[in-house]
Order: sequence, then structure tokens, then C-alpha cells
Amino acid sequence: MPVIIVGTEKNLAALRPRLFSGRVSNVALKETTEALAAANPGVDLEKLQPGTIITVPDSPHVSVKGDVSLDDTTKELLEGLATTGASTLKDLVATAQKTERDAAAERKQLAATLASKDIDAATRQDQALAADVKAAKDAVAEEEKQAKDRAAALDEARADWDKELKALKALLP
Repeated sequence: MPVIIVGTEKNLAALRPRLFSGRVSNVALKETTEALAAANPGVDLEKLQPGTIITVPDSPHVSVKGDVSLDDTTKELLEGLATTGASTLKDLVATAQKTERDAAAERKQLAATLASKDIDAATRQDQALAADVKAAKDAVAEEEKQAKDRAAALDEARADWDKELKALKALLP
């Protein structure tokens, strides 16, 4: 059964454009009103509140589009939210990727420094220094591995968020 989420409508009369397409007879209106009242016993159809969810029973008279009917203001708000979310997501991913590129460049420079001839010569003469340099090289390698894991997680999260934002947009008529 489809549902209507009340927006600015104050009563059932204000919901008519979302319930019916075109003109509706008094008999059909009465039948639909009774069916709506029976399907929504806790809802006062003459004193609607924004956000109230109204279950719409199957009826040949009713023409609710889709499974969820939203008012225009809510549709516009959700469209804006989805659009802003997609744009923000794009910016966040770009920032994260730039930050990771910068960090990768620093790791590369550090690895090159640790592999330099001067460091190599010094580590051959000092075992304690050799152990410290090895630990630093291991840490750089581990950070590189973690960076790849973070990049994969970011790609997965971005794909999931993008899919959810598209699903939200698809709900909007």
C-alpha cells in the first residue's frame, strides 16, 4: 500500500491533489475518506500535522504515484539534499585523495632518504642506528600498506554513499 507523508496540508481536502487525478465524484470521495479513516485510525484527517504518515488503501479511485507521496516542499528539500550530498561527497573524496597523494610523496622522499648512501654508510658503522633505520623503513612500508587499505575503504564508502544518494533521488518523482 502506498503512503502519503503529510507536508503543509492541514486536512484531507488539501491532500486531494495527491490522492486523485482529475475530478472525483462525491461517492468516490466518501468511499475513499472512509477507507482512509479505517486504514489510519490514529489520524485525524481534518487536523493533519506535518510528517504524519497516512496509509492509502487500494482503491480504484485513488491515484497516488509511487509507494511514497511527498509534498512539493519536501521533494525539493530532498532533491537539494541529494544534490548537495553528492557534491560534498565528491569534494570529500577529492580532498582525501589529495591528502593521500601528499602523504605518499612524503613517504617516498623519506624512503629515498633512508636508502641514501650516507645513511647506508652510517648504519654499517653503528648497529643501534641500523636498527633504528630498519624500524623507520618498516614503518614507512607499513604506512604505505595502510594507505592502500584506506584508499580501498574510501573507494568502497564513496561507491556506497553514491549508490544511496542515487537511490534517494530515484524515490523522488
